[in-house]
Amino acid sequence: MQRLSGGTAIFVHGTGVRLAGFERTYALAVQQAQKCSYTPNFVPCAWGDPLGVEFEGLSLPDPPSKEDLRRDEEELAQWDWLFDDPLFELSTLTIRDAALAQEAEATTRPDRMPEWEVVLDRVRVYRPSDELTTLLERGTLLSFWPSAWTKIVTAPVTRDAFEASAHEIPVVCRALARALVAALHGLSTDEGLAGPSASLRNQLVARLVADWKQTVLGLSDFFFDLVKRAGTRLVRDKRRQLNVASAFPIGDVLLYQAHGETIRDFIRRKIQAATPPVTLISHSLGGIACFELLASPDPPVVSCLVTAGSQAPLLYEIGALQSLKRPRPLPQSFPPWLNIYDRNDFLSFAAQRLFPNATDLPFSSGQPFPDSHGAYFTSEAVWTAIRDFVQRHV
Repeated sequence: MQRLSGGTAIFVHGTGVRLAGFERTYALAVQQAQKCSYTPNFVPCAWGDPLGVEFEGLSLPDPPSKEDLRRDEEELAQWDWLFDDPLFELSTLTIRDAALAQEAEATTRPDRMPEWEVVLDRVRVYRPSDELTTLLERGTLLSFWPSAWTKIVTAPVTRDAFEASAHEIPVVCRALARALVAALHGLSTDEGLAGPSASLRNQLVARLVADWKQTVLGLSDFFFDLVKRAGTRLVRDKRRQLNVASAFPIGDVLLYQAHGETIRDFIRRKIQAATPPVTLISHSLGGIACFELLASPDPPVVSCLVTAGSQAPLLYEIGALQSLKRPRPLPQSFPPWLNIYDRNDFLSFAAQRLFPNATDLPFSSGQPFPDSHGAYFTSEAVWTAIRDFVQRHV
């Protein structure tokens, strides 16, 4: 493997990064680059501490009570699964203790249908009551009802769930009601509309169960017990932690849009003080700042630009950049540009269709978002690609 050394690589971090976190990331990045035989003089460009936003959290509301947090978590634990798969709860009911269902059926007279079949047949011919119709209209859901009904009630798993819950029919009826509401949510959001609120969801479930005459107090909740045993952990209140964590990234973006020249000037001074040839290696908002600096009328001399997880192509396409407005092309002075994106990183964008002289590099970290957004510079594949790109152009 040929070693590429000499010159300077300036490492420009992205939004929300502060010195303590940057030092760890920078050290790992340099270590990985060196393993790939890319050994220029690395220079950190940590603009976040001197130029980023300051946030103490004084504008945040007080957190809710522990009881409210617990209730919200329990609510979310159920609906999160159902939004992903409305039939999930019904499918869990098919694995209940078969002996209990058999005991219930044993009490049925030979000349009569089992109670679960009677109730299921009654549900199958159900038509929305006036009360349910009012609730559906309130949530702009009425037009989605026929599709949701067909999808859920005719699914084979629905019949299986009723049969397996012969000993506790109200439980499966409530599960069916939740499946219908989850399906309505999915159909609504697929059309770009807001799904029903938590309050409306609960009202819809209660109305359906009442219309089916299956309202029973003190029911066991097999599905919720299963979810708790599986250790489901969703976002609870952590509003303070989440807001503090997100205030820096979001605040830095807003600050950059208003006063981006201060960050670009900071990067310019780093370039001017560096030993050429200079390669700018940037992440996220750092890539936007580097892109705009090099697209400005008086750019510093840079041999290569590398962006990873960058939103610069998107902001150019929607006309949100300050230094380059679409359809104006990149200036002749713009250096060779390697743009690395991960399809699992929803904050990364492709550049080549907008800028034919850019080089796009698809990359897959195998991480879900948002972890994928920070996974570029710990990858040997990324640093090998950067090394080879710089080698071709410097």
